[in-house]
Amino acid sequence: MCAEDRLLAELRELNEYLEKRYKQGGTTAERRGRAAEKGVFAPLSALQGEEISSFFQGRALAGIDGSMTTEGASYPYQLTFFRALALLTAAGSNKQSIWAEEIFSPLLPRYRSKIEEQLGGGRGTEETMAHLRWETLARLEAEVARRAAALRPRLLVLDGGFGRLKEHTPHIWSDLKGAALEDDVLLLGVTEEIAASSLAEKLCPPDKAAASPGLMGDREVLFGLLRPGETYRLHEEESGDRGRLYVRFAAHPQVVAVDYLKGQESGLEPALNFLYSITPSHGRGFPLWLDVVDAEVRLRREEVEAMIASSLQPAMAEVFLRPLRASREL
Repeated sequence: MCAEDRLLAELRELNEYLEKRYKQGGTTAERRGRAAEKGVFAPLSALQGEEISSFFQGRALAGIDGSMTTEGASYPYQLTFFRALALLTAAGSNKQSIWAEEIFSPLLPRYRSKIEEQLGGGRGTEETMAHLRWETLARLEAEVARRAAALRPRLLVLDGGFGRLKEHTPHIWSDLKGAALEDDVLLLGVTEEIAASSLAEKLCPPDKAAASPGLMGDREVLFGLLRPGETYRLHEEESGDRGRLYVRFAAHPQVVAVDYLKGQESGLEPALNFLYSITPSHGRGFPLWLDVVDAEVRLRREEVEAMIASSLQPAMAEVFLRPLRASREL
């Protein structure tokens, strides 16, 4: 058996396992039945022009997203570029941008103590670097979100859930949440890739859950569970001041998770209806405005390489950042 045949055989084995695993959740009808016992499905309604104007009342829509790109070789010869953007728009006005940027590198003395502290806490090098990168990105996104909230948009939508901001930047998150509640800025966090398994534990068939605890994730339980233009929320109250529901904004069978502040629950329905209105029906079901922000904030590798070329001497880039594999000839 050649190498490629072995890989194909293992892929077929994986496919058989995944099919078996997915079927353990039951048919769509069975999953909807169990979900209906523990939560509620609700339809969305697309808003028309006057309804959208009434919802926004002349105030802006704000979207928040961030981007990071790492250049270099192995640790510590690495340089990560971060960029975060709050993009606001209102009827009859131009877009307004709020930016935050930063670079991070173990080569810079100001980061050494933080890295060494993390390494001293038992984390490995790769885990430490990943943690610090995500922490930096979350901090920049939270900062531009806080600055955007000060402009009192009607709706402020984060690309990603509330949990990562609360974990990595608790003080900025507290300020952002307080400003949103005080100034009536509807704050939502939309998660495209759902990696949790808390919902699966509640909706998985009892016999399957007992036999294989932690086997299924929320993503597979939710796949195809909702109809286009439908939301789902568990009956049981979540602790804390934030809640989560699941939404299928388009024909694509995968759903997104939406975090919200419980103190703003009265404005949740019209906000979701608006996002449903602007989401392409045949796309992947992610709110269009966040895709617009993503397109503007994304750091492309050629941009990063151009910045390095214009700022670092070629010799310094070669010594400290350029991996030897970049010079491969085959």
